[in-house]
Amino acid sequence: MAENSIFAKTMVSMLNSHYSPTVYRREDGQDIRLNIVKMFNLHPTNYNSNKKLNIDPGKEPTNITLTSKDGIKLAASIWLNDKATNKWIVGAHGYNSSRFDFLYLAWHYRELGYNIITFDFRNHGASENDAVTWGYKEKWDLISTIEWLLKAYKVDEMGIVGTSMGAFTMNYFNLTEPELIKKANIRWGVSDSSYMSVPKLLERIVYDNSPKILKNFSKETLKNMMQIYKKDHSVDLTHLDYLSIIKPNETHFPILYIHNRGDRITNYLDSFRMWNAKNNLEGTDVNELIIFDGSHHTKALIEYTQEYKEKTLNFVRKHEKK
Repeated sequence: MAENSIFAKTMVSMLNSHYSPTVYRREDGQDIRLNIVKMFNLHPTNYNSNKKLNIDPGKEPTNITLTSKDGIKLAASIWLNDKATNKWIVGAHGYNSSRFDFLYLAWHYRELGYNIITFDFRNHGASENDAVTWGYKEKWDLISTIEWLLKAYKVDEMGIVGTSMGAFTMNYFNLTEPELIKKANIRWGVSDSSYMSVPKLLERIVYDNSPKILKNFSKETLKNMMQIYKKDHSVDLTHLDYLSIIKPNETHFPILYIHNRGDRITNYLDSFRMWNAKNNLEGTDVNELIIFDGSHHTKALIEYTQEYKEKTLNFVRKHEKK
């Protein structure tokens, strides 16, 4: 039906604009946006996460620009530890977020002597605009950030912390980039509030945002969206699914999966399924899972601060270089 095709184009356009047109653009990427979604999501848990955890970075970070695989310019920021160290964390933010908003999820690892680099995915923050591809091209941005870091600084070991879209991107990277992982000595990852399947994520977004008259045509709309992504943005998202990518008898760096049980954006069972599949197919128990009883997307650290910090730091201690 023509309605499905029109609605599919509208959905792709809305997702690439984050449902939030920019009112004022700042050079550092902390734009002022009119965010329709957040206007109706007024729970205090969802705001000012850095401030809630009393994060004060002190002096301004080192801000840099790097280039992704396809030439897209990315903005990134570096916070060096107070003590000289060659241990690094790469932080990957979620959809409709930025490298600054993400900081609250990485700051406590400084206790273990880590420097932090965070970057804006394409079409986010101060990075150049492009289609949001839910992990496909975003993996290129993560790879380029790691490669830049290896050239610019001495790196003894590394960990990756990702949330939501950034967590899926990290999980995707974990399964597909063994040479770079070895080169960078990436020893662990933390996956906070990840989804497991891009097609299922988009299907849910379509269903949740469809007019009643189109509810029965969500699958057809999703099919049209996939065609738009392939034709207009040169990405095939139809098989971008964790369980389709992971292979038996392969071993990858250990991951701690974290989710809130009441998360209404991504399903906590996705983290459970990825954790279970990874341990089973690797024949190990080094991957860990924590399901909190919170109700907000990516905010388990805000709702269960002490427990979250203790468990994530303990996980990292197990896997960092002795």
